[in-house]
Amino acid sequence: MRWNMEDLDFLNEEELAELERRTERLLSVWEIQNLRGNAAIFHDDQHIGEQRRELNALKHPGVDAESMLEARRKPVVDSLEGNMLIHPLTTPVIEVDETNTKARGVWWSLGLEGLSIHREKPMAILSIGMVPGVHVKEDGEWKILWGVWQRTTKNEYHAGWIDSMIPTNTRPPLTPEQDRKGFGRYAYQKDRVRCPVPQPPEPDTWEKYPDEWDQSWQKPASETFGLENEKSENKKTVEEKGEES
Repeated sequence: MRWNMEDLDFLNEEELAELERRTERLLSVWEIQNLRGNAAIFHDDQHIGEQRRELNALKHPGVDAESMLEARRKPVVDSLEGNMLIHPLTTPVIEVDETNTKARGVWWSLGLEGLSIHREKPMAILSIGMVPGVHVKEDGEWKILWGVWQRTTKNEYHAGWIDSMIPTNTRPPLTPEQDRKGFGRYAYQKDRVRCPVPQPPEPDTWEKYPDEWDQSWQKPASETFGLENEKSENKKTVEEKGEES
């Protein structure tokens, strides 16, 4: 149902309450976009360690806040000299539940990176990825429950993304199997037909998948990427727990 300004005087209490609920959910979409925008800015290595407000939900059931905070303090490079990690977000698709307390979203992200692990000459990297995730209200404020940048391509600038795929930089380094279960689960592979995942949430996402830890809404190719059995694992890890680089 749609209203114009002239209609407001003729709304009954039920219709006015519905309009207020829709307005509150629309404001939540704007707040979640700002939340994710801040997370993308502070995701850059140059901002790690700066004083800033907490963007993640730490009190929600299933969150291992201690492990998450500890992981942030572990450096993955010897020096930040020459390092850059910029992943601006685009094309948000966000669905807020009827209670205005939970929201799912997916963003595309185009990235520019400079990577120097051991103070060597930085490597110029181009990257494209997606950010699927869930957000919850904690103490009246929207927070990120889970969801970080997932690689589609990440290649050395001159090599191109067909023959160059740089894995996520971690300490200790990830095995190919670990990478495929984590940041690289949706990564491009030249010998495979790319599946359209993660899918953005549909309008009825919360009716179909009411559990905020459930990742099945990101299908359709759950058998390919193992999403159908990841709910319990996701609760343990709270989405990789650290900064990706």
